Amino acid sequence: MQELKPYALMLLEERATWNHRAAQMMEKIGGGFASALALAYFRGDGTNQARILGAFGDLFDLYRNRAFEQLENEERARQALAAQE
Repeated sequence: MQELKPYALMLLEERATWNHRAAQMMEKIGGGFASALALAYFRGDGTNQARILGAFGDLFDLYRNRAFEQLENEERARQALAAQE
């Protein structure tokens, strides 16, 4: 099973992708605050996105890990379906 690379070791493009996925998870399954924060992240420019990440990095870490777990679960399901065919 693959592990999510530590955020500090990600390339800028990887960070942007995983931050976006984290915000998507925050919007989808987070509480009211996390959902509102995700919306602010989506609407913010690069400077404001960086400010949000700086202030709420721990929350983004949590949802980044959840997004990674979701992708892993989807991949396992695809593999199981492929094995049945």
